[in-house]
Amino acid sequence: MTNTHTPTATDNSLDGARAWFAEKGLSRRRGQRVIGGVAGAFARRYEINPVVARVIAFASLLSTPLPYIALWVMMPFED
Repeated sequence: MTNTHTPTATDNSLDGARAWFAEKGLSRRRGQRVIGGVAGAFARRYEINPVVARVIAFASLLSTPLPYIALWVMMPFED
């Protein structure tokens, strides 16, 4: 018997985190990413200029890259 469980935003797993991000409209587009697509996803979701989002992301990467890496891993791809 095959498990056909579809991940939901309440699952305590990486798939659940990706479902939560997708539900909130935060997903990385393969064709529109500069580094990992995280800043572009936030720019689309909150309707801000992508350049501004990327500058903010770059500034945060200078202090510590861990939050960006975590978001990069958890955000799903959108084709």
